[in-house]
Amino acid sequence: MPQSKELLHPRILWDMTFAAKSLTGTRIYAQKMFDALSTLDTVSVNQVSALSNMPPEKTGHLFTGIQNVWWQQIQLPRLAQIQHADLIHASAYLGPLHPPCPLIVNVLDTTFLEFPADFDWKWRMYARFLIPPTIRRAAALITLSEYSRRAIARAYSISSQRIRVVYPGISSEFHPTTDADTILEVRERYQLPTDYILFVGAQEPRKNIPAVIAALAQCRAVFPTLALVLVGPRSSDSAAIQRTVSEFGLNHAVHDLGFVPQNDLPAIYSAARALVYASRLEGFGMPPLEAMACGVPVIAVPNPPLPEVLDDAALWTDNDNPNALAAAVVRVLSDAKLSEKLRQRGMNHARKFSWERAAQETLGLYREVLAKL
Repeated sequence: MPQSKELLHPRILWDMTFAAKSLTGTRIYAQKMFDALSTLDTVSVNQVSALSNMPPEKTGHLFTGIQNVWWQQIQLPRLAQIQHADLIHASAYLGPLHPPCPLIVNVLDTTFLEFPADFDWKWRMYARFLIPPTIRRAAALITLSEYSRRAIARAYSISSQRIRVVYPGISSEFHPTTDADTILEVRERYQLPTDYILFVGAQEPRKNIPAVIAALAQCRAVFPTLALVLVGPRSSDSAAIQRTVSEFGLNHAVHDLGFVPQNDLPAIYSAARALVYASRLEGFGMPPLEAMACGVPVIAVPNPPLPEVLDDAALWTDNDNPNALAAAVVRVLSDAKLSEKLRQRGMNHARKFSWERAAQETLGLYREVLAKL
């Protein structure tokens, strides 16, 4: 039996409303996936969001979370009908509760359930009142790891068969930066120290940044010039991080860059001696893979889902406390052979993650869902 037109060339409405609010992984995953899908000639993907479909006088400080929800619940279904969409793909957790066509939702992790303090009051309200019915009514869900797949199925009492794991890709700009002038320019612009370990990620409690700072204090007994560079949006935990820095007398040794544009990250990664990642829970863990792609040794804690994502390409600590982190950092920085082995393993491992593969897997899910109509 020949496939229908919808199966051969489905029309997808890609909703960025809530992904666009993120500065880190959620937005990057959603935008990169959309870009990869857009290169395929077997699917038509149109990106929309509340912001892009509201008149200018409605945007700005008056554009509240209530307006986001109203647009997604009322306007998005209408838009899907007008555009004759075959399927709506909500890129971050929330989708219309009464879609006119099948709905796929990205539920990238369950950190909002396990670490609610990392999220603002609006997101906690969404998590309580809107995410559960969205999950129940979606035709399928996409998440980033087998760990998250099991956690979502358990938290919402749904079959894990409804949840598809689609690993993200590593963008092409992440590769070792070998040009000395580029490294020098980035060093000068961000006033980077000469000798540093790196953390990349939002400054949230679950990221366990104070433990990395405490580990640095121990490492400086062996490497007195070693510094720590923090890259990522500041948040409610930033004050606690600064208190930890002051407690250990490391104000001169911890360099907090805040949010950094993605184009500058490869050089910042490449100039680091190692990336230290001590997060207590992730949806996936993009920064360690980005560091690996840039040829940087990665030291990671065995918290979920990092062992699944990084496999044997990282040096694993015993746990996520400062003593274990410091021991691993000293080991990597003292052993050139180990550092080189981690560098090579990391680059090889990072090559396994491509956006082309992720897009093809997502397209396959579209076709599976549409075939059931």
